[in-house]
Amino acid sequence: MANPQQKTDFTTKFVLAISVVVLLVAVIFLVTRLINVIDQARAPAEPSTSAQAMVEERIRPIGRVVTADVSAQAVAAPRAAADIYRGVCAACHDTGAAGAPRKGDEAEWRRRMGQGFDTVLSHSINGFGAMPARGGDPSLSDDDVRQVVVFMLSESGIRVNGAAAAPEAAPAPAAPAPAPAATAAAAAGDAAAGQAKYTSCAACHGAQGQGMGIFPKLAGTAPERIAELLKKYRAGEQVGPQTPLMAPNAAGLSDQDIADLAAFVGTL
Repeated sequence: MANPQQKTDFTTKFVLAISVVVLLVAVIFLVTRLINVIDQARAPAEPSTSAQAMVEERIRPIGRVVTADVSAQAVAAPRAAADIYRGVCAACHDTGAAGAPRKGDEAEWRRRMGQGFDTVLSHSINGFGAMPARGGDPSLSDDDVRQVVVFMLSESGIRVNGAAAAPEAAPAPAAPAPAPAATAAAAAGDAAAGQAKYTSCAACHGAQGQGMGIFPKLAGTAPERIAELLKKYRAGEQVGPQTPLMAPNAAGLSDQDIADLAAFVGTL
Protein backbone atom coordinates (compact mmCIF):
# COMPACT_ATOMS: atom_id res chain seq x y z
CA MET A 1 0.00 0.00 0.00
CA ALA A 2 2.95 2.35 0.68
CA ASN A 3 4.29 1.98 -2.83
CA PRO A 4 1.26 3.32 -4.72
CA GLN A 5 1.01 6.25 -2.37
CA GLN A 6 4.61 7.24 -3.01
CA LYS A 7 4.07 7.05 -6.74
CA THR A 8 1.04 9.30 -6.46
CA ASP A 9 2.92 11.88 -4.46
CA PHE A 10 5.79 11.86 -6.95
CA THR A 11 3.46 12.29 -9.90
CA THR A 12 1.63 15.10 -8.19
CA LYS A 13 4.87 16.93 -7.41
CA PHE A 14 6.17 16.40 -10.95
CA VAL A 15 3.01 17.80 -12.49
CA LEU A 16 3.08 20.69 -10.06
CA ALA A 17 6.71 21.46 -10.92
CA ILE A 18 5.97 21.33 -14.62
CA SER A 19 3.01 23.62 -14.12
CA VAL A 20 5.11 26.10 -12.20
CA VAL A 21 7.75 26.09 -14.94
CA VAL A 22 5.15 26.57 -17.68
CA LEU A 23 3.50 29.35 -15.69
CA LEU A 24 6.86 31.04 -15.15
CA VAL A 25 7.69 30.85 -18.88
CA ALA A 26 4.25 32.25 -19.71
CA VAL A 27 4.73 35.14 -17.28
CA ILE A 28 8.20 35.91 -18.68
CA PHE A 29 6.81 35.84 -22.24
CA LEU A 30 3.93 38.13 -21.35
CA VAL A 31 6.21 40.55 -19.51
CA THR A 32 8.58 40.62 -22.52
CA ARG A 33 5.72 41.31 -24.91
CA LEU A 34 4.40 44.04 -22.64
CA ILE A 35 7.82 45.69 -22.56
CA ASN A 36 8.03 45.57 -26.38
CA VAL A 37 4.58 47.09 -26.73
CA ILE A 38 5.49 49.91 -24.33
CA ASP A 39 8.75 50.61 -26.23
CA GLN A 40 6.95 50.70 -29.56
CA ALA A 41 4.35 53.08 -28.14
CA ARG A 42 7.09 55.44 -26.93
CA ALA A 43 9.17 55.45 -30.19
CA PRO A 44 7.71 57.38 -33.21
CA ALA A 45 6.81 55.20 -36.09
CA GLU A 46 9.23 55.34 -39.00
CA PRO A 47 7.32 56.28 -42.18
CA SER A 48 7.83 54.16 -45.21
CA THR A 49 10.02 55.44 -48.03
CA SER A 50 7.07 55.97 -50.34
CA ALA A 51 5.05 57.78 -47.69
CA GLN A 52 7.98 60.08 -46.91
CA ALA A 53 8.45 60.86 -50.61
CA MET A 54 4.78 61.82 -50.94
CA VAL A 55 5.01 64.17 -47.97
CA GLU A 56 8.13 65.87 -49.37
CA GLU A 57 6.42 66.32 -52.74
CA ARG A 58 3.42 68.00 -51.11
CA ILE A 59 5.46 70.45 -49.05
CA ARG A 60 8.03 71.27 -51.76
CA PRO A 61 8.14 75.08 -52.37
CA ILE A 62 7.16 76.48 -55.75
CA GLY A 63 10.46 78.29 -56.22
CA ARG A 64 13.83 78.38 -54.59
CA VAL A 65 16.75 80.75 -54.30
CA VAL A 66 20.09 79.51 -55.55
CA THR A 67 23.21 81.37 -54.49
CA ALA A 68 26.66 80.98 -55.94
CA ASP A 69 29.95 82.81 -56.02
CA VAL A 70 30.21 85.21 -58.93
CA SER A 71 33.68 85.32 -60.40
CA ALA A 72 35.08 88.17 -62.44
CA GLN A 73 34.70 86.04 -65.56
CA ALA A 74 30.97 85.68 -64.90
CA VAL A 75 30.32 89.41 -65.03
CA ALA A 76 28.70 90.36 -68.34
CA ALA A 77 30.89 92.29 -70.73
CA PRO A 78 29.92 95.95 -71.24
CA ARG A 79 27.55 96.58 -74.14
CA ALA A 80 28.97 97.97 -77.33
CA ALA A 81 28.01 101.52 -78.28
CA ALA A 82 26.28 100.29 -81.44
CA ASP A 83 24.15 97.85 -79.40
CA ILE A 84 23.14 100.57 -76.92
CA TYR A 85 22.26 102.86 -79.82
CA ARG A 86 20.01 100.24 -81.44
CA GLY A 87 18.25 99.45 -78.16
CA VAL A 88 17.89 102.94 -76.67
CA CYS A 89 18.57 105.72 -79.16
CA ALA A 90 17.57 104.50 -82.63
CA ALA A 91 13.83 105.10 -82.17
CA CYS A 92 14.41 108.88 -82.16
CA HIS A 93 17.79 109.38 -83.81
CA ASP A 94 16.96 107.19 -86.81
CA THR A 95 13.67 108.97 -87.44
CA GLY A 96 14.23 112.50 -86.13
CA ALA A 97 11.30 112.13 -83.73
CA ALA A 98 10.72 115.07 -81.37
CA GLY A 99 13.41 117.06 -83.18
CA ALA A 100 16.19 114.61 -82.40
CA PRO A 101 19.20 115.02 -84.74
CA ARG A 102 19.33 112.04 -87.09
CA LYS A 103 22.34 109.79 -87.11
CA GLY A 104 24.15 110.54 -90.35
CA ASP A 105 22.94 114.16 -90.57
CA GLU A 106 26.40 115.69 -90.60
CA ALA A 107 25.22 119.29 -90.94
CA GLU A 108 22.91 119.08 -87.94
CA TRP A 109 25.51 117.37 -85.76
CA ARG A 110 28.12 119.94 -86.75
CA ARG A 111 25.70 122.66 -85.70
CA ARG A 112 25.22 120.98 -82.35
CA MET A 113 28.96 120.54 -81.97
CA GLY A 114 29.32 124.30 -82.27
CA GLN A 115 28.46 124.29 -78.56
CA GLY A 116 31.35 121.95 -77.83
CA PHE A 117 31.49 118.21 -77.19
CA ASP A 118 31.13 118.62 -73.42
CA THR A 119 27.82 120.45 -73.84
CA VAL A 120 26.47 117.82 -76.24
CA LEU A 121 27.52 115.09 -73.80
CA SER A 122 25.97 116.92 -70.84
CA HIS A 123 22.66 117.21 -72.70
CA SER A 124 22.77 113.47 -73.41
CA ILE A 125 23.48 112.55 -69.79
CA ASN A 126 21.17 115.02 -68.05
CA GLY A 127 18.47 115.36 -70.69
CA PHE A 128 17.69 118.27 -72.98
CA GLY A 129 14.44 119.39 -74.56
CA ALA A 130 12.30 116.35 -75.38
CA MET A 131 15.15 113.90 -74.73
CA PRO A 132 15.11 112.30 -71.27
CA ALA A 133 18.29 111.83 -69.27
CA ARG A 134 20.45 108.99 -70.63
CA GLY A 135 17.96 108.47 -73.43
CA GLY A 136 15.44 107.12 -70.92
CA ASP A 137 17.67 104.25 -69.74
CA PRO A 138 18.92 105.03 -66.20
CA SER A 139 21.10 101.91 -66.22
CA LEU A 140 23.53 103.58 -68.65
CA SER A 141 26.69 104.94 -67.06
CA ASP A 142 28.22 108.28 -68.03
CA ASP A 143 30.84 106.37 -70.02
CA ASP A 144 28.14 104.37 -71.84
CA VAL A 145 26.41 107.60 -72.88
CA ARG A 146 29.72 109.13 -73.93
CA GLN A 147 30.58 106.18 -76.17
CA VAL A 148 27.15 106.32 -77.81
CA VAL A 149 27.54 110.05 -78.51
CA VAL A 150 30.96 109.41 -80.03
CA PHE A 151 29.41 106.59 -82.09
CA MET A 152 26.65 108.85 -83.47
CA LEU A 153 29.16 111.58 -84.30
CA SER A 154 31.42 109.09 -86.08
CA GLU A 155 28.46 107.70 -88.03
CA SER A 156 27.62 111.28 -89.01
CA GLY A 157 31.06 111.94 -90.50
CA ILE A 158 32.52 113.89 -87.59
CA ARG A 159 36.07 113.03 -86.61
CA VAL A 160 36.52 111.29 -83.29
CA ASN A 161 39.71 112.14 -81.40
CA GLY A 162 40.27 109.32 -78.94
CA ALA A 163 37.29 109.29 -76.61
CA ALA A 164 36.11 112.77 -77.56
CA ALA A 165 34.82 114.27 -80.72
CA ALA A 166 35.25 117.62 -82.37
CA PRO A 167 33.86 119.12 -85.53
CA GLU A 168 35.89 118.34 -88.57
CA ALA A 169 36.00 121.64 -90.36
CA ALA A 170 38.24 122.41 -93.26
CA PRO A 171 40.94 124.91 -92.39
CA ALA A 172 39.82 128.41 -93.20
CA PRO A 173 41.57 129.81 -96.25
CA ALA A 174 43.87 132.73 -95.94
CA ALA A 175 41.87 135.91 -96.19
CA PRO A 176 42.31 137.50 -99.58
CA ALA A 177 42.82 141.20 -99.88
CA PRO A 178 39.53 143.13 -99.72
CA ALA A 179 38.06 144.00 -103.05
CA PRO A 180 38.85 147.53 -104.19
CA ALA A 181 35.16 148.40 -104.35
CA ALA A 182 34.52 147.45 -100.75
CA THR A 183 31.19 148.71 -99.48
CA ALA A 184 30.64 150.74 -96.35
CA ALA A 185 29.49 147.65 -94.42
CA ALA A 186 32.62 145.72 -95.36
CA ALA A 187 34.82 148.69 -94.55
CA ALA A 188 33.27 148.95 -91.07
CA GLY A 189 34.34 145.41 -90.23
CA ASP A 190 37.66 143.61 -90.03
CA ALA A 191 37.75 140.76 -92.55
CA ALA A 192 40.68 139.07 -90.78
CA ALA A 193 38.80 139.09 -87.47
CA GLY A 194 35.68 137.92 -89.28
CA GLN A 195 37.59 134.95 -90.70
CA ALA A 196 38.33 133.68 -87.19
CA LYS A 197 34.70 134.15 -86.17
CA TYR A 198 33.46 132.44 -89.31
CA THR A 199 34.90 129.08 -88.18
CA SER A 200 31.66 128.14 -86.43
CA CYS A 201 29.67 129.17 -89.53
CA ALA A 202 31.83 127.01 -91.79
CA ALA A 203 30.50 123.85 -90.13
CA CYS A 204 27.15 124.47 -91.86
CA HIS A 205 27.78 126.91 -94.71
CA GLY A 206 31.12 125.49 -95.83
CA ALA A 207 34.63 126.87 -95.49
CA GLN A 208 34.24 128.73 -98.77
CA GLY A 209 30.65 129.77 -98.11
CA GLN A 210 29.51 127.26 -100.72
CA GLY A 211 26.56 126.01 -98.64
CA MET A 212 25.83 122.45 -97.52
CA GLY A 213 22.53 120.58 -97.51
CA ILE A 214 19.78 122.77 -96.11
CA PHE A 215 22.23 125.58 -95.36
CA PRO A 216 22.37 128.21 -98.13
CA LYS A 217 25.36 129.47 -100.06
CA LEU A 218 26.88 132.67 -98.65
CA ALA A 219 29.63 133.29 -101.19
CA GLY A 220 28.70 136.17 -103.44
CA THR A 221 26.22 137.67 -100.98
CA ALA A 222 26.66 141.40 -100.36
CA PRO A 223 28.10 142.21 -96.91
CA GLU A 224 25.18 144.56 -96.25
CA ARG A 225 22.77 141.65 -96.75
CA ILE A 226 24.79 139.41 -94.41
CA ALA A 227 24.80 142.10 -91.72
CA GLU A 228 21.07 142.69 -92.17
CA LEU A 229 20.18 139.00 -91.81
CA LEU A 230 22.42 138.48 -88.78
CA LYS A 231 20.84 141.43 -86.98
CA LYS A 232 17.36 140.09 -87.69
CA TYR A 233 18.34 136.64 -86.41
CA ARG A 234 19.85 138.25 -83.32
CA ALA A 235 16.61 140.17 -82.69
CA GLY A 236 14.60 136.94 -82.94
CA GLU A 237 12.75 137.96 -86.08
CA GLN A 238 11.35 135.25 -88.32
CA VAL A 239 13.55 135.37 -91.41
CA GLY A 240 13.03 131.98 -92.98
CA PRO A 241 12.70 128.24 -92.27
CA GLN A 242 16.17 128.11 -90.71
CA THR A 243 15.43 130.83 -88.15
CA PRO A 244 15.18 128.32 -85.22
CA LEU A 245 18.70 127.15 -86.08
CA MET A 246 20.27 130.53 -86.73
CA ALA A 247 18.70 132.63 -83.95
CA PRO A 248 20.59 130.88 -81.08
CA ASN A 249 23.90 131.28 -82.95
CA ALA A 250 23.31 134.98 -83.67
CA ALA A 251 21.99 135.83 -80.21
CA GLY A 252 25.46 136.38 -78.75
CA LEU A 253 26.92 138.43 -81.62
CA SER A 254 27.84 142.05 -81.04
CA ASP A 255 27.54 144.74 -83.70
CA GLN A 256 31.29 144.49 -84.29
CA ASP A 257 31.06 140.70 -84.63
CA ILE A 258 28.38 141.10 -87.28
CA ALA A 259 30.40 143.73 -89.12
CA ASP A 260 33.51 141.52 -89.08
CA LEU A 261 31.59 138.49 -90.34
CA ALA A 262 29.92 140.52 -93.08
CA ALA A 263 33.30 141.88 -94.13
CA PHE A 264 34.81 138.41 -94.38
CA VAL A 265 31.85 136.88 -96.22
CA GLY A 266 32.15 139.76 -98.71
CA THR A 267 35.58 138.42 -99.65
CA LEU A 268 34.33 134.93 -100.52
